[in-house]
Amino acid sequence: TPRQKQRNRLISKVRAAVERPFAVFKQRYGMRRLRFFNLATNRTQCMLAGCGYNLQRAAAVLFPKRKPA
Repeated sequence: TPRQKQRNRLISKVRAAVERPFAVFKQRYGMRRLRFFNLATNRTQCMLAGCGYNLQRAAAVLFPKRKPA
């Protein structure tokens, strides 16, 4: 419906910003399923994946790839 399309247009930027890290966790870090039974170990794995994602983004901002001339 037109109302749903308008709502999707309004929230699409927020949705993209929130869903991207989860996609990276699943695709690059193999976190489709948690591997451990212990909650603390799973929490540690998620925190380390988040740190890795933040470091990767920081490196991309600080050292952008230069295009060849």
